[in-house]
Amino acid sequence: MNSNFEYYKIFYYVAKYENLTKAATVLKTSQPAVTRTIHKLENELGCRLFTRSKTGMTLTPEGRTFYGYVAAGCAQFFKGENDLSNLISLENGTIYISATETALHCYLFQAMEEFNSLYPNVRFKILNNSTTESVNAVKEGKVDLAFVSANLQVAKPLRMKILRKYHDILIGGSRFEELKGGGKDGEKELSLKELVSYPWISLTAETITRRFLNEYFEKNGLTFAPDMELATTDMILPAVRHNLGLGFIPAEFADAELESGQVFEIKVKEKLPERNIILIYDMEYPQSIAAKEFQKFLKEKDNESANYKK
Repeated sequence: MNSNFEYYKIFYYVAKYENLTKAATVLKTSQPAVTRTIHKLENELGCRLFTRSKTGMTLTPEGRTFYGYVAAGCAQFFKGENDLSNLISLENGTIYISATETALHCYLFQAMEEFNSLYPNVRFKILNNSTTESVNAVKEGKVDLAFVSANLQVAKPLRMKILRKYHDILIGGSRFEELKGGGKDGEKELSLKELVSYPWISLTAETITRRFLNEYFEKNGLTFAPDMELATTDMILPAVRHNLGLGFIPAEFADAELESGQVFEIKVKEKLPERNIILIYDMEYPQSIAAKEFQKFLKEKDNESANYKK
C-alpha cells in the first residue's frame, strides 16, 4: 500500500463528521481533495469505506472496522503533537507575574528557583506592585498570575489559593537598646502600650498592610500613628537599621540583620495575627502553557509540603 498518514487523517475526520465539507473545513483543504483521497484509500484497501447519500457519509461495516484502528492511531498521534507543542512552549515560554515584595521574598523567589531548575528556558517577567495593583493587573489581563501578601477575598472569575502563612516581627535598631531586655517588671515581652510612644515606621495609609496594623492597634485600644511612612515593605528594614523608628516586617526580611546584630527583635505581648501568601488568577483568562505548568508545579509543591507536615 502507498497510503500515508494524511490519508488516514482525512478518513478519520470524514468518519467523525460524516460529512465531506465539514472534514475539509477542519483540515483546511478543499472538498474535492478530500473526496479524491477517500477514493484512493478505498481503491488501495479494495473495499468501500462509506455509503454516500444526500444526508452525508455513513461508514460501511468494513469502514467501521477500519475506523476503530485509525481512531486509536490518530488519538496517539494527536496526543504526541500536543505533548510536543507543550514541550516546545516550555522551552521558550514567558510567565507574566505581578507580586508584592513580601510575596517575592517569602515565597516566589524560592519557587521560581526550583521551577527554573526544571525549565531553565522559561522566562519570568515580574511587576513589583501592591496587593491592590496586583489584583487589578490580573483583572485587566496584564499578567497571568498575581502573588500577594494580604488576607482578602476575590470575586469570580478570579480565583485565589493560599500558598503559605507568614508572620511579622517587630524590630528596632541600636538607638532603642533599652527594649532588648523586655518590660520593666522583668517580663520578656513588651505591651503595645509600652511601645506606642516610640517613633514608628510603616507603609502609607492606603496600603492593605497599613490597614492591617491600624486594626491591630485599635483592637488593643490604641491608635497607630507612624512617624515615618514608606512606599514599600523592603524600605522598612534600612530605615530601622538607621534608627529612624520601630517597624513590623515579615520575619524572612530581617534574617541577615538579626544574625549580624544590626537590628534586634522586640517581643510583643499582643500577638500580631499571621497573614497569607496568596496566588490569584483569572479562571477565564487563556493562560500560556508555561503559566499553566507553573501553577501545576506550585500545586505539587504545596502537596509535598502538606505531606511533609503530616
